[in-house]
Amino acid sequence: MTASRTGIPKFEEVTETTGTPVSAEGASMMYTRYHVAAELARGKRVLEVACGSGQGLGLVGRAAAQVVAGDVSRALLGRAHVHYGVRIPCVRFRAEALPFAGGAFDLVLLFEASYYMTDLGGVLGEIARVLAHGGTALLVNANPERPDFIKSPHSVDYHSADDFRRALGGRGFRVSVEGAFPVDASAGAGRSRWLGRGLSFTRRVLEGLHLVPRTLQGRARLKRLVYGKLRALPPELPEDFAPVAPRTPLPPGPVRSYKVIYVTAHKFVGGEVTTR
Repeated sequence: MTASRTGIPKFEEVTETTGTPVSAEGASMMYTRYHVAAELARGKRVLEVACGSGQGLGLVGRAAAQVVAGDVSRALLGRAHVHYGVRIPCVRFRAEALPFAGGAFDLVLLFEASYYMTDLGGVLGEIARVLAHGGTALLVNANPERPDFIKSPHSVDYHSADDFRRALGGRGFRVSVEGAFPVDASAGAGRSRWLGRGLSFTRRVLEGLHLVPRTLQGRARLKRLVYGKLRALPPELPEDFAPVAPRTPLPPGPVRSYKVIYVTAHKFVGGEVTTR
């Protein structure tokens, strides 16, 4: 992996963007998080932090009163600018120093990016600052507690569901966590159940032998061997791009059986701060 002359890693090498081949499950993972975001965004002022090339901005923008997005990568933002033009403002910024006034947004989104950030506490502090009272932050992340977890190149630190509960709860948020995409497809039966378990075992073996490709292109070749035909991501997700996955509320404690965690944090107004 390489870094740019500014010292910023080339996140475009590990970020799903226009044309990236994805499996059916990968498509559902992306579409589900933006479908959930669009439901939360209705009539609200929305900021997406670390938007990448903006695949979900149109979906959210059709529901929201206003959408602003940004990323640290010039290359990824450039792709978003090419597609959206003036329709959705895209601003280059670091998540640790958001260039917006306090209380400027009702909803802040942070998807699959917190593990690339060196100062998560600073990022969460900035999110709390730009959120209006009663606002919501939605964070969606790969779950590092799953038994077959594989780290992304350039990642700094992965945080568990309880890590997010503590960090956000300590900043005046009410926090709820949901899990999505079961690890071994145990909710199914027969072939699907055994296939899920076989893929989980294969992931653990490849990670243990350091054979997991470190670029999206390399991973796409591996996915083709496992999943067969893949589909390319469009520059903007259309309605019904993929199935919306169900989400299961999770109590505090380790999360072993889900691939993805959804963390919803409401900026508390009055009373005691609680986490759940």
